[in-house]
Order: sequence, then C-alpha cells, then structure tokens
Amino acid sequence: MTLIAETVTARTLRRVAASAFDEYRGRKPLHAFVSQPIRAGRVGGLPYDALTTDVINGCLPAASVCYGSCFAARSAFEAGFDFGQRVRNRVDRDLLQADLDGLPSTQGHLRNGWNSDPSWAWDLALELAELVVASGRHMIFITKAFREAEPETLRRFGELKVEFRVSVSAFDTPGQFAMRHKLLHAARDAGGLGIPQLLSAQFRAAELNRKQDEIVALFQGEDFPASENSLRFVPGSPLLDMIDHDACGHVASTGDLWAGRLYPELVVPTATSVPSDYRGLESRFGSGNDPAHLATLWADPVHTNAEVLSGVTFDKPKQCGVAAHLEITDYEPMLD
Repeated sequence: MTLIAETVTARTLRRVAASAFDEYRGRKPLHAFVSQPIRAGRVGGLPYDALTTDVINGCLPAASVCYGSCFAARSAFEAGFDFGQRVRNRVDRDLLQADLDGLPSTQGHLRNGWNSDPSWAWDLALELAELVVASGRHMIFITKAFREAEPETLRRFGELKVEFRVSVSAFDTPGQFAMRHKLLHAARDAGGLGIPQLLSAQFRAAELNRKQDEIVALFQGEDFPASENSLRFVPGSPLLDMIDHDACGHVASTGDLWAGRLYPELVVPTATSVPSDYRGLESRFGSGNDPAHLATLWADPVHTNAEVLSGVTFDKPKQCGVAAHLEITDYEPMLD
C-alpha cells in the first residue's frame, strides 16, 4: 500500500489543529446524544433533499477534531453536546420509506456523512444504502474511513454502486492515508465508485504544499476521478499561523479564510456542488469520464483560487458546512 511520507511539519500541523478546540475540552456539563431514526430530505425534517440523517450522532473528541475546523463539532460543542461520544442512530424502515416516497422525483441522489462519519457503523450505512438504492436513487457516503468495512459489506456496497467520497489531506498520518487509500481501491474493485476528495489549503510551509501535490499525483496516476474542497479557517483559529494569507481570501457569509480550489486538474465537483438529479459518474476511472459532462455537474461550485483572489468575495456552496439542528431538550445530560 502506498504511503504519503510523514514530515516534521505535518506533525506540527496536527498538533496545532489539536489545540483549536481547547476551549471545549473538559467543559461541563456536556450532553450525550440519543439515538434517532434516520430520515431523508426536507420531508424528514432535514435542511436539504439531498441529505439523510447521519448513521452516528457525534464523531471525535475536541483534541482530535478534523483539521481543527469541523463545523459539525463546533456546532455540537457550542450547543453543549459531547461530540466525542458516538451514538448509533437507527433505521425505522417504514418511516424512512415514507420519506423516500415523499422526495421529489427529480432528487437523484442522497448523501450521508455531513455531520459525522458513516465508517463508525458500516453495517447501518449498508442498511440505509439498500433502501435508498431500492427507491431508485444514488447513494453517496462522505467518509474519512476511520474503520474498515467487512469484505462482504464492501461487496454489497459494490453491487449497489455506492459512491464513496473519501477525504484526504496534508493532515493525514501515513496510517490514516493508507486506510483511506485502501477504501478507495476496495470500493472501485467491488464495482462501486471511489472518489478521493482533497481537503486543501495554501500553507506557508513548502513541504505541506508538496505533500498535497504528491497526493494529487498519486490519485491521478491511479486513474481515480478526484475532487477538491477548500478548507475554511474561522477567525482566531491557531491554524491561521500556518496558512499563506497572501494566497487566500475570505468566505462571504462567514469571514473564514480560504484559498479556494488550488488544483484545476481535479475536475470532479464536490458532493455539495452537484445538481439534484446527479446519479453518479460515467465511469469509476478518471479517464473514462467526459470532461464536458463533468463541467455540467458544477451546479454550485467551490470557487477556484484565481476567483478567490480576483477581488470579488465569493461564498461556499449552500449545502457545504451545514450543521444539524440541535436542541438540549431533545438529549440527555451526561452525569460524569
């Protein structure tokens, strides 16, 4: 398995990221999530028809929050929830089927993994995917592959033509990258769709930018259809010291610092950019996808670095960085 080399600066990057949520560490009282039925679309109470409830509530503790800038973690901690305590949600087949039946006929896909990670419960993710695909829609999972799926589970995902958007970045340890790389190959080999999605930034340190370049070159060499999303850093984040501000602009709605997309060769749109009738790519291989067709899938784009630096202030896609609505009264307090 190919590994992207570890560097001293990458370790520093992760250490700084680990401090970004220090204000929430040890905060009392925190509330524990409770299990919820998995719903779909606006008819199920979600903000967009492309969404399903995550298979897990919660994800990682404050010291381990991804990129030191996870919107879902910040939203949960600010609302008083323990984002590091994971709780399985559940499939009520009749309720979920009613939601699927109530979706617009033009809604061609559903995505899961917008406030947590489906890899914490691949068995539940498979149950969800079976119902979504049976409804005539395409299933997308956004994941960092924290846990491996069983071979039989992967085989079944492949039969369902499930799409895995696997997040990779300069923050990844060699072990984390290997897990993500493995899932991408396993998904493609099983007949599904594996799309590496680079979470990028313009760093001050040249070696971090080289690490990103190496990740892009690896997936292009392996003929994966690849995508890019630009990391957004909130004002006051300790990570701002590691970012090249001269190569960045600000998100219109939040003031977050971002560089926009840095790699125009990554032509697959993000899952938040595709139109509602999206039903997957033409091919599991990058070379098998018509660039002209891919260009039509950028319904709500992540803007390029050139656009971000043009002097015009752009916003992120509307469905990118949408936190779940959390109410303390709906959850149970932790006693310890």
